[in-house]
Amino acid sequence: MAVDFRQRTPGEFLGMFTRQKWLILLPTIAVGLAVGYVVNKLPDMYQSKTTLTLKPPQISEKVVQSLTEDDLSQRLQTMNQEILSRSTLEPMVSKYKLFEREKAQGMPMELVIERMYKNITVEPEKADDGKVTGFRLTYRDRTPESARNVAAELAARYVNQQVAQSIESVEKTKEFLQRQLDDAKIALDTISQQRLQVMSQNVDALPEAGGGLIAQLNGLRQREDTISKAKETLIIEKGRANDGIRALNSQINLAEQLGNRDTKDTVNDSGIEGTVAYGDLLKRRADLTAKLVNLKKTYREKHPDVIETQTQIDKVNEEIDKLKDSNQKRLANAEKRGSDRVVATTKGLEIEKQKLEGQITLIEQQMAMKDQELINNASEIATLEAKLNTIPSVKVALESVENQYQSAKTTYEDRLKKYDAASQQLAKETNTQGETIRVVDPANLPASPVNATKKPMFIGVGAAIGLALGLLLAGIFEIPRLFKIQSIEDAKHYTGLPVLASVPPLLTRQEISWQKRAYWLKVLAGIIVAVGSIPLLIILLQKTRIFERMVS
Repeated sequence: MAVDFRQRTPGEFLGMFTRQKWLILLPTIAVGLAVGYVVNKLPDMYQSKTTLTLKPPQISEKVVQSLTEDDLSQRLQTMNQEILSRSTLEPMVSKYKLFEREKAQGMPMELVIERMYKNITVEPEKADDGKVTGFRLTYRDRTPESARNVAAELAARYVNQQVAQSIESVEKTKEFLQRQLDDAKIALDTISQQRLQVMSQNVDALPEAGGGLIAQLNGLRQREDTISKAKETLIIEKGRANDGIRALNSQINLAEQLGNRDTKDTVNDSGIEGTVAYGDLLKRRADLTAKLVNLKKTYREKHPDVIETQTQIDKVNEEIDKLKDSNQKRLANAEKRGSDRVVATTKGLEIEKQKLEGQITLIEQQMAMKDQELINNASEIATLEAKLNTIPSVKVALESVENQYQSAKTTYEDRLKKYDAASQQLAKETNTQGETIRVVDPANLPASPVNATKKPMFIGVGAAIGLALGLLLAGIFEIPRLFKIQSIEDAKHYTGLPVLASVPPLLTRQEISWQKRAYWLKVLAGIIVAVGSIPLLIILLQKTRIFERMVS
């Protein structure tokens, strides 16, 4: 007859835990300590964040078109491929001394770059309407300075790369349109020459003013070429002036950086703590103080030796204060001289910059005058051509050429408009007057590691794993006992008979003592095994680098 399995009471389960408490406790402690040691030895990871956004255009959208959301997303993908490539990241590894421990362990540069790439995150920033308005860049590293420096340099590269790509794209477009414009101009000039040739061949049929009109037209075209060449010369001069302004800006920034560095070096080198005089005064004060303490042990406060020693200590303190005041004044003077030197240098460079800006303004005025001259010249040419077209004697001969001329002229004007639009776009990108990517929130210096909150959690997980292991070991020993008769209750349940009496184990004192010694020997062996397993677990966790991958 089958007998149901007897359900155990909470007291019996508690007794099981009590019997196997060392099997449960020792793995929990061993694994918890090993995990705690490895987790506490993990390097702190600091995260620096910077936000970049799309800067609105500084000129009217009627002049140039705005950058659409699709253009921004596509441009961002292109910049990611360029900026986050190995050719860009590898110099930064050496520059900021990143992953020194991995390189010292012989990790290949490819894996180092891969780890650095995983620490970089670029996420788009969206407005309430869902439109992408910029992106957020974060970088994580073991030191806050490295995290901030890398994030700041990456942000600067995004800004510079966006401007460079925009200029390069517009320049290529402008070159393509320039070639088309040149072809159209050659076709227009050819047809114009044919037109003039027909008129020259029919000069006898023209009115008396016909020959004079043709001569004036040729003169106007020569004048147009002269004005165009003068305009090209002005454009070259303007480009040189802009190059000079950029060079002066670089010199101004360099002068300010060098001035600040020299001032810091002067301040760092001018401390009195390491001087001989300051050290002698401190030593003298310490000796006098020790002497005063000894005198006070022997004499009263009003004793002449006590008063004299106290007076000497006060004089030494006054000398120390004077020395500090003198050093502070000298530092202030050094900082003022450094600041005045930087101001004088930058002021001279600013004056040169203003001169170049004045030259650019003058050149732009001259270019505007040349444009106006071209417009007036074109108007005069159009007037002369209209007069020539009204001569009835050459109307039939010129009709075919006129149609070709008008078609070529229309093509030339259309391409000229496209070329002017590309020139305006290039000027916008060069002067950063259109949409550009700019840094809104500079890279911050993180104050606390981002993985600080994960370490206690990992330690708790390690202790939980040790507890689970201990419960498993306890179950291995206790579960087989559940299928054996171990107590009076088991005998009653499985036999169905009443128990009249039970006989406890009859052991001698020597057997009881031996059982106690055997129990504690087992406990000691368990402790030795647990303690010995801690270094092995630590080595295993360090080799597998499980937690380092999780926190990094």
